[in-house]
Amino acid sequence: MTLKMPDIPDHEGFAAPVLPTGEPAPSASAFTKTFVGYQATCSCGWTDRRRFPATPEGAKEAEYRWWSRHTPGLLAAAPPSWLVIKSNLLCEQIVHLAADRPLAALTLLSQVESWQRTLLDQAVAAARENGASWAEVGEAMGISKQSAHERFRTPASTASGAE
Repeated sequence: MTLKMPDIPDHEGFAAPVLPTGEPAPSASAFTKTFVGYQATCSCGWTDRRRFPATPEGAKEAEYRWWSRHTPGLLAAAPPSWLVIKSNLLCEQIVHLAADRPLAALTLLSQVESWQRTLLDQAVAAARENGASWAEVGEAMGISKQSAHERFRTPASTASGAE
């Protein structure tokens, strides 16, 4: 069975049959005769180290490992799909507005920019307070750990001359 979560696209989990050699079976046809257990695997390349018996219960345990070990961090960094849809729609509408009424688009984008920075600072602060590393913050924003740290470190550390 393939496991999916709508808020984390590009991640499909499954219980992969493990061959006697210890390697995951490359396809369903490769294990029709013999396999020795199951291992939690994801379409992104993640594979759990733990192996489970070659039983229906073992398959269920491997699936649970995908849910419990792999998805929590992904889900924590994934925006809800309903909000992504609204964000994409807003972007499309602003593109159309800019084509028809560029000054109105500039007014709207200026308003968005004014609250966007405050919300971004608040989200970074909350992530750090909840234990996120600079690497995790950077990854969530699509920038490097160093860039995230330089951009969002506290003003107190720069005021004291610390770099």
